[in-house]
Amino acid sequence: MPVFQYEALSLAGDTVTGELEAPDVATAIARLNEQALLPVEAVEKHVARSRFRLTWGGADTFPSGGLALFIQQLTRLLNASLPLDRALEILTGLTDDARSRKIVSRLLEKVRDGSSLAEAMVAQDEAFPPLAISMVRAGEEGGALKAVLARVADFLVRSEAIRQKVVSSLIYPAMLIIVATGSVTLILTLVIPQFETMFADAGDKLPTATKIVLWASQGLRAHWQAMLLTIGVVILGSQRLMRLSSVLELRDRVLLKLPLLGSLMTRFEVSRLCRSLAVLLANGVPAARALALAGATVGNRVFVEAIETLAARFKEGEGLAQSLENTGCFPNLAVQLIQIGEETGRLEEMLAQVADIYDHEVERAVERAMALLVPGITIAMGAIVALIMAAVMAAMVSISDLAG
Repeated sequence: MPVFQYEALSLAGDTVTGELEAPDVATAIARLNEQALLPVEAVEKHVARSRFRLTWGGADTFPSGGLALFIQQLTRLLNASLPLDRALEILTGLTDDARSRKIVSRLLEKVRDGSSLAEAMVAQDEAFPPLAISMVRAGEEGGALKAVLARVADFLVRSEAIRQKVVSSLIYPAMLIIVATGSVTLILTLVIPQFETMFADAGDKLPTATKIVLWASQGLRAHWQAMLLTIGVVILGSQRLMRLSSVLELRDRVLLKLPLLGSLMTRFEVSRLCRSLAVLLANGVPAARALALAGATVGNRVFVEAIETLAARFKEGEGLAQSLENTGCFPNLAVQLIQIGEETGRLEEMLAQVADIYDHEVERAVERAMALLVPGITIAMGAIVALIMAAVMAAMVSISDLAG
């Protein structure tokens, strides 16, 4: 029988690792659930590819925005007093996307076999984040599944809205860069060669700017295959390097130290952590476990390490606000508001307010950055084209002077 190595979260929020025998990964996950453990990873020993991870992305995940839509639709059907299996059956027929339909069908199969919704979600490879699973489990145990699903849907919709806003804001600048780069390339490869014969007679008497433009044109035309190959190698090499934890950690540390981007990323990560933690605490998840699960939603590894540190201090009896302050990663405003929440017994409410504050700040920062980025790209590319044309005109004037 195969042996599975696993990593899971206990009810106290501690990370538990070990091995167990099971015929397949689904059975291994079910046995962990029976031990009141939330699986984070279960992989067959000595096998590299048969693995279970609660992560985002991949062939067995919802498309962008699909998870939030599914939770919203399921909440509406349950609010209409439909049983869970019937609601999932209806959603299976309503779902147009093949990946989503496959996920919902598996959920329905598990539920009809006697599994709870949380257990069925855990058995889905990569489809559901630990945050959602933990909240659903807490809702089922407390008899408030409908209310919990509504909060999960609200959380996912907010997160997706911010992500979509950032992506949408970057589309126009990206297209502008592509068009401008293409324009400069066409000038260097098609327009400049038309003047080479004229410039050849001038020899060393050409202006330095013109010589540089001619050199760039000739180099681009002669070595474009090598340039494309180099770009491809750099991209592939970067992707491989980004798989190394040490490189990823270095990247995250550098990003946080950048003047504007670092502040933006800090606000985004703090918002995501506080929103997750508020929703989990509001649904009865124990504080230590809620902190561990909320930390799993954070992307920057510097913050991941900081949250692990504060989780250890929190278990030792230190207050959440004090633990946050001691990490040195969290803004003073967030620390002060959370401390007020702890002192007044309104921690969940203050965490939600902190998330709202930083959500709005992230949105405003992105809007300001895009408002400056587009004109900046336009001016930069216009300046490059202007310099190229100025170099050509300067050469023509020099040739006219020589002819005169």
